[in-house]
Amino acid sequence: MAIEMEKSILIVVDDEADLVNLFSEALTSHGYSVIGFTDPIAALSHVKQEPFKYNLLITDYRMPKLNGCELGLKLKGLNKNIKVILISAYENIEDNKLLNFKLYHKPIPVKKLIAIVDDQLKTNE
Repeated sequence: MAIEMEKSILIVVDDEADLVNLFSEALTSHGYSVIGFTDPIAALSHVKQEPFKYNLLITDYRMPKLNGCELGLKLKGLNKNIKVILISAYENIEDNKLLNFKLYHKPIPVKKLIAIVDDQLKTNE
C-alpha cells in the first residue's frame, strides 16, 4: 500500500541548519509536509507527542547528544512503521545499529534525496 505524498509527514534532523532548510524546502516543494530540527533530542520530544503522525525520518548520523542511529531506533520504538534514511559525511562508520538502516553519504543531491524518499514511502516494509 503506497502512502500518498500529501498525507506524508517527514522529519528532517541535522545539526547543520542549512541542510535542514535545504532538505525541508526541496521536499516541501515536492509535495511533502516537513518538520525540521537541528537538535535530535527536540525532534524526539516532538515525535513522542504524536508518534504515528510521521512517516519518515531523514537524519544525519553524527550529531551532539544523540546520533542518527539512536534517534532512528528510538522513533522506531514509538512507531515501528516509520521509515529511516540515514545520511553521513563520514565514510567509515562502525556502529552495529547501522544494520537497521540504509546509509547514504553526504553530499547528497536534492534530486537523489527526493527519489530516495519517494522510493521509501512506496515500499511497505
